[in-house]
Amino acid sequence: MNYLYKFNRIKKIIVKLFLYKVYKFNKKLFIFFAAFAGITVICNLAGDEITPFYVWGMYSEKEVTPSDYELFRITVNDEVVDYSTGYFPSNRFFLQSPLSYYSLMKAGGDPTEIFLKEKLKKKFVMIQPYASQVLNSTKEFNEFPLWYKRYLQQTTGETIQSFKVEVLNASFNTNNVITINNAYTLIDGR
Repeated sequence: MNYLYKFNRIKKIIVKLFLYKVYKFNKKLFIFFAAFAGITVICNLAGDEITPFYVWGMYSEKEVTPSDYELFRITVNDEVVDYSTGYFPSNRFFLQSPLSYYSLMKAGGDPTEIFLKEKLKKKFVMIQPYASQVLNSTKEFNEFPLWYKRYLQQTTGETIQSFKVEVLNASFNTNNVITINNAYTLIDGR
């Protein structure tokens, strides 16, 4: 009696499941969904990432509060650009994001290449022929300050005689007051 009750209860649950409804609707579609789910599980267990949004580790890493932050002070014609106000979010993004990437490249090479080599390991040689089309070379690295000057000119609407980008390494002290630990010049466009 107890087994029959459990069986009926499980049957009621199964009837409500998406895959059961698909099975009743179209058997070929059910086989497709079941095969996709099975292949995804097998590949994830084997350590191969076949789809970007079904990789469970992508969502499970704990976010750690950084101990320090990189801030950029942009000076145009001896005046500091206040990019925190007066600009659209997209402009603020393009004022800062390329600088972060350029700073990482200056410190140790193209971050995208480092990431791809770390993720792909031995398989990186398979994409090596296409790397020059995707990754930044010395030529792009050297042309960045001129590109950034043109972008600054378009964004600020000023004719730029000189510009300077400094990196401020900041942190919060125990009273949550911002402290500048050190600073260095990233680009000196004089």
